[in-house]
Order: sequence, then structure tokens, then C-alpha cells
Amino acid sequence: MKISSIGQKWRQLTAIVMTAVLMSACATKEKSIGLGSSLGAGMGAALGGIMSPGKNGQYRTRNVIVGATVGAIAGGFTGSSLHDQKEQEKEITLLKSQSKAASRSPAVPELQQPKVEAYWVESKAVGNKWIEGHYEYVISEPTRWAAQ
Repeated sequence: MKISSIGQKWRQLTAIVMTAVLMSACATKEKSIGLGSSLGAGMGAALGGIMSPGKNGQYRTRNVIVGATVGAIAGGFTGSSLHDQKEQEKEITLLKSQSKAASRSPAVPELQQPKVEAYWVESKAVGNKWIEGHYEYVISEPTRWAAQ
């Protein structure tokens, strides 16, 4: 191979990888892992292809397979961790914006607890029914807004 064709292939590979990375605004963790594994496998296969192929190229296929496998695993882990980091940043931003909005909103008045009276009713027989002793609760003062 000519040196210029190797350089051209590297530029093409770099352009493909950069395009994939720039367009990798993945919405789900599975997509992030898939994209990371795909990019890792491609880069691993490319690096495996450049590694020393041995005499008469006898190890080239093995190097490509091993490089693709290791790259896919590393890319999957990287994609997963990047997705988790982005999700955590989104959550922190959301919590910060909620706390700022809550601090700007006017105070909501509190409610007073209602006043409830409990009366014990003794056990008694009414006709052919037996009514066990029990409490009856009466709301003597309903809930209101607390005065500020």
C-alpha cells in the first residue's frame, strides 16, 4: 500500500468516528451502549488490523477479532458511563432549577389542623342487635388557613 492511501484511510476513519460522536445524543441507555460498542468495535478492529500481522499475515485475522472484541466491551462500558453521567447532570440541573423556582414563588399559607372531639359510646342492646362499645368522632372546628 502507498503511504498516501493509508493517510487517506485514517482521515476517512477519523471523519466517520467524529461524525458518529457528534451525532451521539442518545436518548436511552441501550442506544448509548450500542453506539459505544459499535464505535469501540470499529476502532478495535482497525487497530487490530494495523498490529503486527506476523509472518505472511498469519495473525491479522486474530488481531482484528481480538481488537474488535476488546473495543466493543470498552466502548459499551464507556457509552454506559457517559449516559449515566449525562442523566445525573440533567437531574442536578432540574433540581437546581426547581429550588430556584421554589425560592422565588410566594409563600403558601399553612393549614391549621381541625379540632376533633371523641365520645365513648357504651355497649348496648338495640332490639335484637348488640352494638359493641366504640368511639364516635365529631369535628368541632374545621380546617382553616393559618393566619400569618
